[in-house]
Amino acid sequence: MPTRSPDEIVAELGAFTSELGRVLEHRSQDALMRPARDGGWGVVEILPHLRDWEEIYLDRVAAIIEEERPHLPAYDDELWAIERDYRGQDPKRTFEHFRQLRGELVERLEGLPPDVWHRPAVHEIHGEITLQWLLDQVCDHDQEHLDQIRDALA
Repeated sequence: MPTRSPDEIVAELGAFTSELGRVLEHRSQDALMRPARDGGWGVVEILPHLRDWEEIYLDRVAAIIEEERPHLPAYDDELWAIERDYRGQDPKRTFEHFRQLRGELVERLEGLPPDVWHRPAVHEIHGEITLQWLLDQVCDHDQEHLDQIRDALA
């Protein structure tokens, strides 16, 4: 069950890039390229991860809005950082691309009729879900990675 209402989801998704921008503001390129203290992903890996998933979320939202019970495939993103050369991407450009995609997502969601938020889709792993459930999960994903970025920059 989603924990956020559609209005809360749109507001949270819309505010995320500003909040992330404040965290990244005035950070040196070295800081953005540095791995996390625990050896995990640094900002340079997290931003392309967010951008790549945002493209998928846009596709999924379109499918749920436009199709009857669309099938949503699962993705294995474990190797994306290597396969897509996350460390070779410019974090500031990647953030701007993510910001653009998130703007498109929020614009698509604003003013959706209430019944659309309950439209079903079939996720390969989670089974039957709704648009509201999916986007509630996106908000959780955002927060998880925002915390990870803050930790990496500490």
